Parts: sequence; C-alpha cells; structure tokens
Amino acid sequence: MLDTDRLDALAAGFTVLARFHQQTPDDEALAGFRELLAEWPLAGTPAAADGLRLMRESAAAGEDAEAIRQDHMWLYGTLAHAKVAPYESVHRGEDRLVFDDHTLRVRDAYRSLSLQAPRLGREPDDHIGLELDFVAQSCLRALEALAQGSANDAERYVRLGADFLRDHLLAWAPEMLGRVVAEADTLFMRGLARLSVGAIDSYAQFTGVPTS
Repeated sequence: MLDTDRLDALAAGFTVLARFHQQTPDDEALAGFRELLAEWPLAGTPAAADGLRLMRESAAAGEDAEAIRQDHMWLYGTLAHAKVAPYESVHRGEDRLVFDDHTLRVRDAYRSLSLQAPRLGREPDDHIGLELDFVAQSCLRALEALAQGSANDAERYVRLGADFLRDHLLAWAPEMLGRVVAEADTLFMRGLARLSVGAIDSYAQFTGVPTS
C-alpha cells in the first residue's frame, strides 16, 4: 500500500522546487518560504540538509528577491548565454541543442499524464522545472486515485513517475544541479539546487529506483 503521507510530502516539495526553477519568488513569497524551512517536507537526505543550511544562510545574508532573480536569469540564460543550461537536451544530446530527440521523448512522457509544456513549440519541454513538475503531478494523480479507492491507478501513476525519474531526471539533473552550486552567485540558488538533488534522492528511495 502506498504511503499517502509520503506521497503528499513529495508532491509538495517537488511543486515548490519546480516553481522556483522556472520563476523565482517575489519578496513576499520568499519570506513565506523562509518561515517554513523548518517544515520542509523532504528533509531526510544529506543533500536536503545541505540545501536547508544554504537557504538559512541566504536569509541571514539578507539576499532579497531581486538579487535571486538576477542570479537566476544569469544562470539559466534569460539575460545572456546560460552559465548552466536548464534543458535536458543540452546536457544529453550529442550536439548540445534544444528541441532534439531528448526533448521529444520528454514531451511524450508528459502526454502520459495529459500534460504539455506551457509554451509548447516556443520553449523547450525539458526545462528542469517542468521535469520536476512532472514528478509532482504524478504524485498528485496517485493521491487522487487513492482518494477515489483506486490503488491500481495510484500504482500506475507512481510507476510513470519512477520511469520518468530513471529515464530522464537521473540521467542529467544531478550533474546540472551540481554546476548550479558551482556557478551561482547567491546562496539561495545553491540551496535550491541542493534541495532539488535531495528531492530526487527522496523520490528514488520512495520508488526503489537506483541512483547509480
């Protein structure tokens, strides 16, 4: 039987991380996030512990939303050439280009949950934030299925998330997130990267997917 509390924690954690990789919080949301750090739902890994430490140091250093936003834009290429491309295809493709076969495979995986990238055809589907959101959505679908008394459907949604983790996130995200830690100017973005590694590790433990 699936652990609903764990599924809920995974859904919550991946949802927050997915959002922050796509768009950093404003000052109000940042303050709210910092107030809840002690309740972070995916705190049970070394990477998560490191990420929480960095997030607390970010708060102590007085990093505000604007500084974090600027760092995010420089890192992911909104302002110039990306220090760390946030797209799977760039890290896995032979030509290091977006919209290659890896992007299309991610798009197909999204369809298994009737999802699609919000700017389909204009921005790549395989952004780290969108891939993390797929895991969040698989957990939410599993919770909905359990609430409706359909354990088989819930297991199917978890398997979809586990397959996606194995075939996509684990193949590139840990290395990419390690580069974010190395290249980021803000403690917040370093913390976000480490919390993301911790979330991936937590989901791998939950689903039994080997990480190496």
